[in-house]
Amino acid sequence: MKTTIDMAREAGDDWDSTLSTDKEFIKRFAELVRADEREACAKVCENDAWRCKKIAVETQDKKANAAALEAYLCAEAIRARGNT
Repeated sequence: MKTTIDMAREAGDDWDSTLSTDKEFIKRFAELVRADEREACAKVCENDAWRCKKIAVETQDKKANAAALEAYLCAEAIRARGNT
């Protein structure tokens, strides 16, 4: 994964000449964007889990139940990335 500094430079920022207050803003902004993207991805997994669980309940399909569990675990793993 690219660092915030790498992304800022790729976007055209002259990092070495950037004010320290601006650097902190850029870093914090990048953290917020990453957190928002993680949450969006986790919600996709949760939605898949709900669909699989619904199928599992309606059909007693053990594979669908296992798929629901995997999707929930995926959502948890994505969210955990923000806590490291």
